[in-house]
Amino acid sequence: MRQWLLAAVLGAWLTGAAAAQVAPGDHSAHHPGQAPPAAGTTAPMPGAAPQPTGGCGGMMGCMGGGPRPFYATLLDMPALTPEARRIIETEAERRIGWGSQAVTSGGARLHHALAANDDLAVRQAITGLREGLQMLESGTAALRAVEAGAAPRQIALAWFRDQLALPPTQAAATAMTMDEGPWGLSWYHLTTMAFLVAFLLGTLALQFGRMRRVSGLVARLARPGTAPASGPPAPPPAPAPSPPAPEAPAAAVAMPVAAAAVPAPAVAPAPSPAAATAAAKRPWSGTLRVAAIFRETPSVKTFRLVDPGGGDVPFTFMPGQFLTFSAELDGKTVRRSYTIASSPTRRSYVEVTVRREEQGLISRHLHDRVAVGDSLEVSAPSGVFTFMGEEASIVLIAGGVGITPMMSVARYLADRAYPGEIFFLCGARSPEEFVFREELEYLQKRHPNLHVAATMSRAEGTAWMGSTGPVSKDFIARVVPDIARRRVHLCGPPPMMEAVKAALAELGVPKEQVRTEAFGPARGVVPGPAAPLPPVPVPAEVAAAAAVPRVATAEVRFARSGKAGALAPDQTVLEAAEAIGVPIDYSCRVGICGACKVRLLEGSVTMEVEEGLPPDEKAQGVILACQAKSVGNLVVEA
Repeated sequence: MRQWLLAAVLGAWLTGAAAAQVAPGDHSAHHPGQAPPAAGTTAPMPGAAPQPTGGCGGMMGCMGGGPRPFYATLLDMPALTPEARRIIETEAERRIGWGSQAVTSGGARLHHALAANDDLAVRQAITGLREGLQMLESGTAALRAVEAGAAPRQIALAWFRDQLALPPTQAAATAMTMDEGPWGLSWYHLTTMAFLVAFLLGTLALQFGRMRRVSGLVARLARPGTAPASGPPAPPPAPAPSPPAPEAPAAAVAMPVAAAAVPAPAVAPAPSPAAATAAAKRPWSGTLRVAAIFRETPSVKTFRLVDPGGGDVPFTFMPGQFLTFSAELDGKTVRRSYTIASSPTRRSYVEVTVRREEQGLISRHLHDRVAVGDSLEVSAPSGVFTFMGEEASIVLIAGGVGITPMMSVARYLADRAYPGEIFFLCGARSPEEFVFREELEYLQKRHPNLHVAATMSRAEGTAWMGSTGPVSKDFIARVVPDIARRRVHLCGPPPMMEAVKAALAELGVPKEQVRTEAFGPARGVVPGPAAPLPPVPVPAEVAAAAAVPRVATAEVRFARSGKAGALAPDQTVLEAAEAIGVPIDYSCRVGICGACKVRLLEGSVTMEVEEGLPPDEKAQGVILACQAKSVGNLVVEA
């Protein structure tokens, strides 16, 4: 836009006196039914009396087929009589009015043409501006000459000399210098320049305001837990008929980053009461329809979900966040979280990639029972394991199905034409289980700054020609140069992540530059049935301590539901809520996902794990119900 605007200003300024006529269409657009005069002609003026001279004297004498040009008619006026002065001033004022209207119209048309990036309309608008300036110049030149007392013949000759770029006579030069302003420029030129500068500043101010609004919207969407600026409000979740039973976690569950790894924003304003209230709001909840199912590997499928009513999905998310699915299975409400694998730029759908686990109720339900056209209960988005392209380089390290959040980031950065370097390191058990292999190869060809490297744990008997073994220190150092100065995102099975974090520490990567997301068996979740173990002798004092019943020493009151219950020192707020039927959303139950965030109104709590709780939300009184414990009374907003 800036290039077009500069071209318009220079074109209007440098060619202000190049045209000789005003296009009738430009003027008649502002005066329907009336065409403007040409730059050297005049229209009949009511009440204009003819000159008393004989022959063809007078302003409108000897018209023949039409009126004579204005400046050609001035040659027949030897003296500046009162009647001639009145005629010249009337015509000059009329030209100034027409020229001002043409300049205003041309400026508006130029603004719209620039906004629409219409080359033809820009040239037409510049022509209108040039012709308007020509009319203004002809009128103001006539008025200046009349005020200086110049004869009509001298006015016409000075005009013709100016149009033909001839040097003016001494008298004309004297008349021209009488109206000079600062820096040797006429007041007409200064006025024209001021108008163009004001037009330029106004356009830049509009563009600046527009960019500020866009930046504000992006900043609001980038804050975790913030609802989208448009769309239906999130309905409150329906209370469950019975306390939901935890499910053995599946391999693609998304867990947020450690709170200490979240970088502080460049400007951290004090949180307002409205922001504090918004922090405790739950994500959107509702129904999505399965539009397509893609088989990625023998045990992995991708599910594409859309809004049942059509249009965009009813929420916005950041790359790396996850969805939480709810389903009634075997008479129990089961919830499970899966990372979003699609890019936030694809607003018409959202995708999750799920591995089928033998002990996973939701994963088996999705793989074995869900078909295209079915509806799923979803809550979204959640999680802070995100990357929005705010740094100049990113290293993505994934193991197994931990590749799903990394694919969301990679797809998002590719859609945005991210200019920084992207190092994508993948580890898989075998080439057959390498998820998204073809798409990564395609993305790497289309984006030279994307560097993909993979290693297989087992490649015997396959056509795999790449690296083999785990994602080790040597593998990382060979693929990523200067990794100590880069930001690293890591997601995979817990044993793989522990080994990679140790390797990164040996490579000199600061701990605060590493963000992690784990999946696998969650701590505190009861596993599926297993073979009975032989009895182990238990000391008498240990057995006696285990036999002591849980004793409540405090009370927790839930403000929204109006219920209250006992709270033992080793009992979490979530467990106390489930005991009396107060619904609180949850997913991982180990303090990582952040799905169980609630607002603490009174009292104080301790939390063993706080990875799913950003520091700014903790400062606003938000707690993780699955981790919060207390020996005193509490009031919770639930």
